[in-house]
Amino acid sequence: MNPMPPYSRTQTLRQMSVAMVTFVLLALVLESGGLYDWAQRLELGPERTIALPICTALHNKLAPLGIERQRHRLLVGLAELGWNDDPELAAEATPAPETITVATSPTVATTSPSSTTAAEPASYQPPAVLPVAVALAAPPLITNLPKPADEPAAPHLKIALTGDSMMAVGLSAAIQRDSPRYKNLDFLNLFKSGTGLARPEVFNWQLQYPAMLKDDHPDFVIVAIGANDAQGFQIGSTIYPFGTEQWKEIYVARVDAFLRLLSAHGATVLWIGLPPMKDPGFASRVDLVNRLQYSIVSASPHAIWVSSAGVIGDDHGAYRDFGNVHNKPERLRAADGIHISDDGAELIAARLLPWLAAQSAKDAKPPQKEKSPTPASADAGDSNIQPKP
Repeated sequence: MNPMPPYSRTQTLRQMSVAMVTFVLLALVLESGGLYDWAQRLELGPERTIALPICTALHNKLAPLGIERQRHRLLVGLAELGWNDDPELAAEATPAPETITVATSPTVATTSPSSTTAAEPASYQPPAVLPVAVALAAPPLITNLPKPADEPAAPHLKIALTGDSMMAVGLSAAIQRDSPRYKNLDFLNLFKSGTGLARPEVFNWQLQYPAMLKDDHPDFVIVAIGANDAQGFQIGSTIYPFGTEQWKEIYVARVDAFLRLLSAHGATVLWIGLPPMKDPGFASRVDLVNRLQYSIVSASPHAIWVSSAGVIGDDHGAYRDFGNVHNKPERLRAADGIHISDDGAELIAARLLPWLAAQSAKDAKPPQKEKSPTPASADAGDSNIQPKP
């Protein structure tokens, strides 16, 4: 019997190197569209200037192979089987009616770089001069939802959950986890992480939302969006740095266009304000985004601003990691200091669900329960925290 060959560390390292290089090359081939998507989403600056041409060239070279297209078809097939809950893939799995025209692919990762432009939505109009006093108005820490209408909206309500990862992480799960107690509420998942209103060339909500919605017409829309909007953007060859007056004017016009889109078929929009952020620099930028959104939402007869600062934040609306949920201290924020945790989202769900249920038939009100999640600010007289069933 031949003796076992001696252990060779050099050979082992060579094999590991070959395996790692093979893995990296395979990942580049399969995810070239994803890398291009990532580079497109980068904030304007040196990193994007370097990454975008490289990722674009890689994507263009590999696109003729059709690997990304086959991968996308596989994901759509999984969505048809119910094994993938991405709302865009689900929308593509069930084709939209012919009356809806989609100008770009529902999935950004598979969009050819040549077809992605910085063009504004068709509904975009050059904004008027933005009144600075309005733009700087701070949203209230707590907003009281209006009293239910004397005439219920409908015996059964359809509610769309839309927005970026602020909706996808924590909020949508908490709302739908508690929703079975409210038999008169149905929900549509129409959110997309990594998106926003500042960069329509990356993901254009004016085009994508109708494709995701199809022929559904929700009675209410709950939207949480804007955490990715605290950045500059480019239109054509002009760069608009974040926070400049021109940036504010364009961003306000985009918020207004999106709000009009959400309420186009008579839906009432519940716009959830962004919570306070942990990083001071980012918190300051998000504060401006919040103020600009509030200036539009608060002026609309079809929208209700729902502040999160006094629920998720402390008594002064500042960032906090922990708070009281079901009479127990729980973590309210995710580890990144940006998103809301599942427990923190419970506090917002407890405000919205009873109110929504009360908008429908009187006999569909949920049962009551003694315990309720109570944020610290509720001790100061927030009558809008409802008992949780």
